[in-house]
Amino acid sequence: MSYLEELDLEGIVNPIDRKAKPEEKLRQLQKLSKENEPIVDSFLSEVDQKYETDSKTSFKEPDKILEKANRPSILENKPWYNIERIRDSFSFKTVLKDLDDLPRIAEDLKTAGFDLVKTDTEKVLEPGPWGWRIAAFDLRMPNGQLVEYYLPVHEMEEAKKDGNHALFEKWRNRDLTKLEKQERIEFLKDRRASHDKYDRAWQSYLDRTKQKPERIREALEKTRQILTKERAVRPEPAKPEQKEARLNQPSKLIEKLKRIKGKTKEDDLTR
Repeated sequence: MSYLEELDLEGIVNPIDRKAKPEEKLRQLQKLSKENEPIVDSFLSEVDQKYETDSKTSFKEPDKILEKANRPSILENKPWYNIERIRDSFSFKTVLKDLDDLPRIAEDLKTAGFDLVKTDTEKVLEPGPWGWRIAAFDLRMPNGQLVEYYLPVHEMEEAKKDGNHALFEKWRNRDLTKLEKQERIEFLKDRRASHDKYDRAWQSYLDRTKQKPERIREALEKTRQILTKERAVRPEPAKPEQKEARLNQPSKLIEKLKRIKGKTKEDDLTR
């Protein structure tokens, strides 16, 4: 994860009018997505030819964007979250046959000129409560849009399609603090079922590839190093009238990094 992501989480936004009404914000996001579609399609075509993978793009429906912008589980920890901070209005995925390909795809991603916002590879070996294991990257496109690129292995993707995604969707927009007793029991049962199915899928992947966790961890760490070396997220493009003023201002990022440098490991900026 880049330092800028941790230091300025609230400030990383899509280049849309923050004062506009939700409908207009959605329209502007859709326009950015359409501009980026041919760039991403070209990149994915090269990836699939090179690694014999299966890739596709996805546009989040406007109603789903609004749902996410108002999701209780997100707003609980990020009360400032809104449409302009959505990072998956346009997303794309590559279904991997082998996690050993991940570092090489990271090199391709870097060469293609995508700007890194965040790396999230920890979930491959340390899944969340639902059991979903995935490597994912938040990126900034040349036009400033925030997008998501995620790479599950084949077995996990099949389990997702075979009912697990439906289970997650069933609860993702519910306020879990307001569930009735019987609903709570049902929720925990669904989450356990999802986790168990994903665990079986993951074991199938390990059996097929004969890979050990140590080897996978090495591939994940190499991927992280490739993407974070000498790269930082590009902030939202500045308006012309802001550029000259910024030249005479000290870098806030540098000032923050200097302060962090003196802190102990106990203050390390990791999740």
